[in-house]
Amino acid sequence: MATVESPVLSKADSIFDLGDRLAGLLQQIREHTVHDEIPESSLSRLADAVEALRSRLVRKAEHDPRSLFDLDQRLIELMDCAEEAAEQGEIPQDLLDEINDYLEAYQTKVDRIAGYWRWQESIATICGQEVERLSTRKRAAERRVDSLKEMLLAFMLSRGLKKIEGQRSSIGLQPNSSASLVIVDPLQIGESLFEKNLRLTKTELQEIVYQMAEGKLRRRLEAALAGDGWEINNSAVRFAITNGSAVSGVKLVKGNHLRLR
Repeated sequence: MATVESPVLSKADSIFDLGDRLAGLLQQIREHTVHDEIPESSLSRLADAVEALRSRLVRKAEHDPRSLFDLDQRLIELMDCAEEAAEQGEIPQDLLDEINDYLEAYQTKVDRIAGYWRWQESIATICGQEVERLSTRKRAAERRVDSLKEMLLAFMLSRGLKKIEGQRSSIGLQPNSSASLVIVDPLQIGESLFEKNLRLTKTELQEIVYQMAEGKLRRRLEAALAGDGWEINNSAVRFAITNGSAVSGVKLVKGNHLRLR
């Protein structure tokens, strides 16, 4: 019996290449088969060719988190409607009433409500992981672009080139629209050109202003003192209350949150 040549399979082969090779292998086996008895070695090669073609044709199903949970399609529809209405401004009262009616039947639907909760959490997790992955790829691509631009700039400047051209693209050397500031020696720069951001309480700034002599700087600080933009330091307020200090106008309130078990 003549030997049947095994087709050499490659990952670079297209579906049509694999199909042609499978057809060729079947033809070889047909020509060299006696009494319809196909040798084991030929069957093995035939199975490999079929599997290679099958792996290219079968697509992996996308992961659907819904398959993990017991979901109620009506709850999904209600929440989708509520989301769309909220994006347009306000959720209609009739929709809120329908959602409340659904939630009132909690004894029979708590598992489905919890399923929707977990489903949305899983979607948020998957999307967060994808955002992180794409952000990492974005930063890496940006770094590679910056590195390439730096190397091209150094190459063209060192050779006095204003432009390099290809068949379909060209790269030109163009001066920036504004000059870049380069600090050569910071010790030679006057102190009036140095700045620093400081966080002061309103009381501290008042004490500083009251002790200053009349002048432009004092008037500037007084304007800042009387102006808007002051923010409450929540951490300082909380620290004062928890340490027994009386703070008017505020109180600590312990609220509630939902926990899924």
